[in-house]
Amino acid sequence: MSSVKLWIGGIFTPMGLLFAGIGGAFYLADQALEAKGGRANGTVIALNRHRDSDGDTMYQPEVEFRDRNGTQHRFVSSISSSSPGVSRGESVGVIYDPDAPGDAKIDSFMQRYFFPLMFGGIGSVFALIGTGFLWSYWRRREVISDLKERGLRIEARFTRSYIDRSIQINGRSPYRVEAQATHPATGKLTSFRSEPIWLELTPILAGKTVPVLVDMQDPEDHYIDLDEWVSEGERA
Repeated sequence: MSSVKLWIGGIFTPMGLLFAGIGGAFYLADQALEAKGGRANGTVIALNRHRDSDGDTMYQPEVEFRDRNGTQHRFVSSISSSSPGVSRGESVGVIYDPDAPGDAKIDSFMQRYFFPLMFGGIGSVFALIGTGFLWSYWRRREVISDLKERGLRIEARFTRSYIDRSIQINGRSPYRVEAQATHPATGKLTSFRSEPIWLELTPILAGKTVPVLVDMQDPEDHYIDLDEWVSEGERA
């Protein structure tokens, strides 16, 4: 059984949950700011420009507003974009903390929910990918366990050992063993493929047979038992 899925799932799932948590924290901070009830009309007094890592020009609106006591405040939006969405001199809604008016933001969907959606979206995708790999890994373990317990053991002729380049771990691709035999459930000559391993077994298995466990109810399910030649640490 391949630990590649476990490795990928073990990275993507916690990373996804972390990003989703950051997105949730941004959303809760926004809701807490809104709950404090400070609202005002502000004016965009500048569009501060800077370049991002790709060299593209980005804009950050700078807004001036007066709080409920008439005191004037100024803040720069934390959101940068290639298209500012507002123009200098434009009137915009502002939400702020009455106890700390410097904590303020433009009251628009993009300005309020960009970070929650970005982190939450990325995190959700990563978490779904990760849990998908983990589920696939554990499901394969269950299938192999069931085959070892109830599968029919047959002998299949070794045909080749090849590098599975569809899998890469730290720049390396594992091997798979392929063998052929007549499937007892279908009566057809069938090719069986092993789980990925880190060994080239051609010198050992050439001209020999390998044991294969097959499911008579589901001919697609099989497991080439290489325990005689491959240790747990040599499985990919």
